[in-house]
Amino acid sequence: MPYPVLPQVPNKRRRAAVAVGTLLATVLLAACGATTADETADSKSPSGQAGSATQAESSEPTATAPPGPARKLADVDGDGRPAEHYEQVLAALAPRCKEGAEELVTVVDVTLKSLREKGVDGETEFSVLQHLEHWVPAGQPRIACASSAKDYAVSRDAT
Repeated sequence: MPYPVLPQVPNKRRRAAVAVGTLLATVLLAACGATTADETADSKSPSGQAGSATQAESSEPTATAPPGPARKLADVDGDGRPAEHYEQVLAALAPRCKEGAEELVTVVDVTLKSLREKGVDGETEFSVLQHLEHWVPAGQPRIACASSAKDYAVSRDAT
């Protein structure tokens, strides 16, 4: 025997109250970090697990790509200056030098060590890079910037 079907009487207030309640519950659950039933079901499926693994993996840094020259200088300095600042100065200096950007990192490191051995204080990787960029003339054929860096280090007095 089929169950009797009751006529559905539209109740706009009830629908609005249910909609608002559902919206509030969703917002509160999202704010608390809870997942909905759909998200829980998706995370248990193989495709949901692959998606969550991909999200977790993508949030971790990749170890396959080595840091660029600007990032290396920024990391050595450790003063919180963005690598983009180093990149800008390297981009201005590199076309003037026979050395590539990777070699310029070594030039800056060696120059900073020479300055410190002389007793010159207050220099950083970034300041040496900036001084070298100012020291190497623009608009001429490429030069050996390592030689110019040595000249710069010799010109500096201990402070």
